[in-house]
Amino acid sequence: MTIQFLRQVLLGSAFLMTVFAAPLASADVPIKINAWGIHQGGQIVYRYQIENSSASVVYKASLGIDDVGKELPGPPWSLNPAYFNGPLPLDAAHCKPFYYMNCTIAVFQFDYMTEPKARISMRGVENNMVPPPKIFSGANYIRPGTRSSVAEITIPAAYQSIGYLTAFGEVYLLDSNTRNPDGTAVVSAEIQFTQVDVTPPTLSVTLTPATLWPPNNKLVPVNAMVAVQDDYDPESEIKLVSITANETLAGDDIQDAQLGTDDRSFSLAAKRDGDNPTGRNYTVTYSATDGSGNKATASATVTVPHDQGR
Repeated sequence: MTIQFLRQVLLGSAFLMTVFAAPLASADVPIKINAWGIHQGGQIVYRYQIENSSASVVYKASLGIDDVGKELPGPPWSLNPAYFNGPLPLDAAHCKPFYYMNCTIAVFQFDYMTEPKARISMRGVENNMVPPPKIFSGANYIRPGTRSSVAEITIPAAYQSIGYLTAFGEVYLLDSNTRNPDGTAVVSAEIQFTQVDVTPPTLSVTLTPATLWPPNNKLVPVNAMVAVQDDYDPESEIKLVSITANETLAGDDIQDAQLGTDDRSFSLAAKRDGDNPTGRNYTVTYSATDGSGNKATASATVTVPHDQGR
């Protein structure tokens, strides 16, 4: 299946209709598309910002390219039967474009693709972010030495994918200030996203109570306090990974623990093997995963001592 996309390029007050056939820049054009993800309202929000260190003005950007390994993942775009092989407007719930941009999506599928893929097309930038960026860009262009505002694409959490951070984008240059080695002007450049968030969250776990006494075989409610910090994601996803022990556990020694969820309350049996001089140690492990997929784990223990002297 072959698709040819027509582009509308807004220059001043005139519209120029062009067929996408511009020569691409070499890979060393100093323009970056920074990408990272955050959790927000139970969904994943992927964020993008263009850094223009070239000598040219950028007037338009596409996120995702219809080529092997360069596409944005397809779902959830392909879930809407109204989408077809052409540009369609994205509603505000899914896309917050760079300011002054029209936000459209093209969903396409070729023989080499296992599922439909997507491309987000945006134009323009904003300079009224709160807090403002250190270097302001123009209202309608990404000028040399400036950064764009941040664009957002909202994805249901079930469709979180590293592909939103490792795909390619394309930027379109307004002038001929950037040139290829052969001297020809660079009109557009394909650029792989730069995943800027590569550091896992910091995570700590505190359990209350940390000691169960007396060892009367009764269940004791335990609460976990989980503290998480991340460089980019203020709502990293927390999950109870496991509860284990240094002794063989009976089937009812751990109750009300929902593994794989953000469960911070459960019950543990105040029980231990009398022949074990160290007592029983429950190890409770949590994980924290940020929107870019970086994951950290941390554990804490609850002890049923052998006696009160230990």
